[in-house]
Amino acid sequence: MKVLFAGGKGLLGTSITPFFKKRFDVVSLDIDEWDITDREAGEAIVAREKPDALINCAAVTDVDGCEDSKELAEKVNSRGAAILADICSKQGIRLVHISTDYVFDGAKGFPYTEEDTPNPISFYGKTKLWGEEQVLAKAPASLIIRSQWLYGEGGQHFISKILKTARERGSLQVVDDQRGSPTYAMDVAGPLAILIANKESGIYHISNSGSCTWYELAQEVFSTLRMDVRVAPISSQTLNRKATRPAYSVFDIKKVERATGVIMRSWQEALREYLQRSQTRINSVRRQA
Repeated sequence: MKVLFAGGKGLLGTSITPFFKKRFDVVSLDIDEWDITDREAGEAIVAREKPDALINCAAVTDVDGCEDSKELAEKVNSRGAAILADICSKQGIRLVHISTDYVFDGAKGFPYTEEDTPNPISFYGKTKLWGEEQVLAKAPASLIIRSQWLYGEGGQHFISKILKTARERGSLQVVDDQRGSPTYAMDVAGPLAILIANKESGIYHISNSGSCTWYELAQEVFSTLRMDVRVAPISSQTLNRKATRPAYSVFDIKKVERATGVIMRSWQEALREYLQRSQTRINSVRRQA
């Protein structure tokens, strides 16, 4: 099976590509090689590569930035997804579209299932929901994967940012009124590969199990690394960000576990592995310097 990645050099694409390369014939392209909003370019690339499946990781993910750059966010997250769905539908290719927990408003208070009605409260969330709707309308056999609170070896994310701040200042403030499931991007690879191989379609939630607040996640990071960092809890309102985040966006992941047989490990276990791997990589670089 041949798998083509769009936006393959972002956080998720970088994290899961090595796993996929052991199982599939993989071609990974990023924005410098493929602008998904360019229909003509997309048609040419898909015709040239002839993939069995196309995984769309391309997106504008700056949540606050989307409030200022609404045209760009809608163009990439919604219209770009629609273009890919149209191309895949016409060329008989299965589309895998990556989405987010931000399609929900966070008011439910207990884990969201794939059947729950989305109600995004940020423009980013709205564009991602529009993208989902376009994909399912134009290519109904597509697979939509919602994940959340991703971190990994590729790109910037919450953990890399708080570590940088801690090293520079020795203390930081972190919101304690948003709850979700931190997810090691590499852990998305296994169940996703099985869903693709089994030709599953529809919406699936994939995340590590358990939940915490951003403040609790920060505490766990520094505790695991044995770093003496002062972390103070604050409210989301204190930050006064442009985009509103869902207060609760934990996923119910039973559907993907039943479909794949993969039991998602706890966010704490996944975090420990990530931090250990990161520390090993840093030590290796230091030895070579």
